Amino acid sequence: MTRFYRGAGRTTLALASLMSVLAAQTPEGNAIALLTLNQPPCATLTPQSVIRAKLAYRLADAERSVHGFAVSIKFQSTNPRMTFSDGLQGYATITARHDTLTLSYPVSAIRRNNLLQRPVTCYFYLHRNTGPGRSVVLAKTGAITFQECQ
Repeated sequence: MTRFYRGAGRTTLALASLMSVLAAQTPEGNAIALLTLNQPPCATLTPQSVIRAKLAYRLADAERSVHGFAVSIKFQSTNPRMTFSDGLQGYATITARHDTLTLSYPVSAIRRNNLLQRPVTCYFYLHRNTGPGRSVVLAKTGAITFQECQ
């Protein structure tokens, strides 16, 4: 599903209704939701653009990991089965079982990567880390596609 978001004027959900939205996402209880995004519909991402998103997440009560948990932004590659990001920007280790956080990612970090699908599409993921540099996706947002409007 393709979604466009407005950032500045968008109101955030009340915490009670937010938790019900998260609860409905997965029966296991792992969930992530996009609350706000600073890029409006029809945004033309430039090398100077910074994608900034406020997210809410929740880990299921049964979730455990020796290596911890994280939230990240990943971009759709030209391979439909792969998403990616460069470096540790747009990655946040989490310690609370549920909370909100803001992730930022400079477009300049991926803009010239030949793997980047056009139009630019990204997802936000909730991960269980399984070892150094390895993780399992527990939940993800829908696709966020930045379209250039005529």
